[in-house]
Amino acid sequence: MIDRLPPTGAPSLILVVDDEARNIQLVEALLLRHGHHIISANSGPEALRKLDAATPDLILLDIMMPGMTGLELCGILQADSKTRGIPIIFLTGETDQRFVIDGLQQGAMDYITKPFHFAELLSRVDLHLSLQKARRNLAATITEKNRLLEIVAHDLKNPLSGIQFAALMLSERTKGADPQLDILMNSIKDSASRAFEIIASLLETHGLNEATSKVVREPVCLKENAIKALKNFESHVRSKNITLDFHSPPGSVIVLGEDRTLLCCLENLISNAIKFSPIGAKVTIEILPGDQSGQFRIEDQGPGIQTDEIDRMFQKFTRLSARPTAGEASTGLGLHIVHELVSAMQGTIRYENGSLGGACFTLQLPLAEATWA
Repeated sequence: MIDRLPPTGAPSLILVVDDEARNIQLVEALLLRHGHHIISANSGPEALRKLDAATPDLILLDIMMPGMTGLELCGILQADSKTRGIPIIFLTGETDQRFVIDGLQQGAMDYITKPFHFAELLSRVDLHLSLQKARRNLAATITEKNRLLEIVAHDLKNPLSGIQFAALMLSERTKGADPQLDILMNSIKDSASRAFEIIASLLETHGLNEATSKVVREPVCLKENAIKALKNFESHVRSKNITLDFHSPPGSVIVLGEDRTLLCCLENLISNAIKFSPIGAKVTIEILPGDQSGQFRIEDQGPGIQTDEIDRMFQKFTRLSARPTAGEASTGLGLHIVHELVSAMQGTIRYENGSLGGACFTLQLPLAEATWA
């Protein structure tokens, strides 16, 4: 009697690849007895042909085969997005641990040495099938959650727009009539704006993987994008009486990036600097050319980032101890979004304490061309 893990549900399809027919027969007989479906191949090329016609839940793969070794086949499967997620267990008669280490580094999940014990083989198969099922269930749950998040965030925009418009109309009609009413109207408008900002950040994060995978690097002007981003915060700057000190070279600074992606990064950095700056403070922005890169440097006079928080400031949903100074919304997503998008453009984003104790971020992208007027 062989002890097993709980059944994984529906029968699984397992591909057995081995150049010795006897090994295939033994493994087939065992797995068929325990409810699995089997396809087999006696070489790497034959296995690839079988994989064109079917997608197994698990692959049992011999390491040492003539022509194409199991290690080579594993490398091919890991390089293909269609087969990368299929767990591979190596069957090996090799006693040299270097082969095993090479196999695991190639992407295999496990290995079993020959001659193998039936109980061990079945236990390992059941374990990795269970893990594969769990991964698929988790992926489906994440997809469903993201879809629900997208629907909810999108559908919230319409009622929020209605609230914002109604508050605007009421404030225009009642402006100056009652100071307390003016305060309430402004509170409604500000609350709706903060809710919009939260929704926008959530939607940006939801599409972040797709966005980073589709980034097209081409020559873009760092200076022009910085000026465009600053214009979007003119009202916020006025409301907090913040002084913007902007420095840039007279000509263009052309870097390799993507306009919309770069603009998103700059807007997040500018937004954070304004949020965390006290009323009446100064935010300094510099466009700096280098020999091989262009830099966007922004420094504020806020509280900065605590030393023990620096290591996790680019993580998703990180809520740092510093809080916005005028009740602005903070989702803990902005810096994470910037880090991922800048990395996708093959740039860097780094933090240092500012000269006056505030936060100082430097975004750096490879320089495509710099011309000075």
